[in-house]
Amino acid sequence: MVVPRSTEYTRLGVPPEATAEEIRAAAGRYDARLRARGASDEEIAAAHAVNLENAEDRAAHDARFPPLALLRLAPTWEPVLDEDAKAVGLTVLRREIEAFLTAAGESVHHPMDTTRTDFTGDFTRTHLLDGFAED
Repeated sequence: MVVPRSTEYTRLGVPPEATAEEIRAAAGRYDARLRARGASDEEIAAAHAVNLENAEDRAAHDARFPPLALLRLAPTWEPVLDEDAKAVGLTVLRREIEAFLTAAGESVHHPMDTTRTDFTGDFTRTHLLDGFAED
């Protein structure tokens, strides 16, 4: 898809999300600039060929020349698990990961253990962080 460099929005100096009132005010400022530089009535009429204040004309313009801010991808995926199945799915996933780590010879830490008071075994001292000289 070819997206034009200049759209009616950029000509008026408004974002694509601008309201009809903002577009009307910007069109008035644009007309004043055209008149100040000596534009003819035909040039001013040609500048108003697309009426962005009208919702139907605006939708037709956006369909022909979509502004980059309006180009959005619609989600094309459907959720695999519904709300009730999420908890079951996470439980199965945790069990599979635990079985994989156990089979690989790794120890599995269960973070639900809130009765421990000594956590020093969970950490390894390193000279870079703890400030001791390496042997």
